[in-house]
Amino acid sequence: MIYGMQKYGDSLQTTKPDVSAFANAGGKVIHIHGEQDHSIPTASSIHYYESVRNVMFPNMDFNSSTEAMDEFYRLFLVPGGAHCGVSTEQPDGGWPATTLQTMIEWVENGIAPATLNNTGTAAPTLCKWPLRPLWSNNGTSFDCVYDQASWDSWIYDFDAYSTPIY
Repeated sequence: MIYGMQKYGDSLQTTKPDVSAFANAGGKVIHIHGEQDHSIPTASSIHYYESVRNVMFPNMDFNSSTEAMDEFYRLFLVPGGAHCGVSTEQPDGGWPATTLQTMIEWVENGIAPATLNNTGTAAPTLCKWPLRPLWSNNGTSFDCVYDQASWDSWIYDFDAYSTPIY
């Protein structure tokens, strides 16, 4: 397995965390991942985001590096979202509907998205990582908040591999 990863890693692993050239050229990323994606684990997108943050801003603390990421990269998790759409197991999960317009606003007008709209009723807006929805009032409203326990639950090591996994 190690030999295969070393030999074919460039074609098997499409996640290079140093996107400095893209960011320095003014590139913007809105990265969306459904939390019920059966094809690609949601944690892989979080792992990639965190790899980019750690590789590009190694000498910054968590808050400063997250703010630096916000200049060009926003990750949004979709509660109940499947792979590129609504989940059959949670049809009220929804999916963002105006992502292209949001990207245009960010690129052309400098209006970076703090949240994304959502078509489902499970969560009317989507929180920007590392913020997570915290429900209140018997599940009738929520705020996007940082929760260390939630963050910890998504972060893990790939210690079974001796080669870097981004």
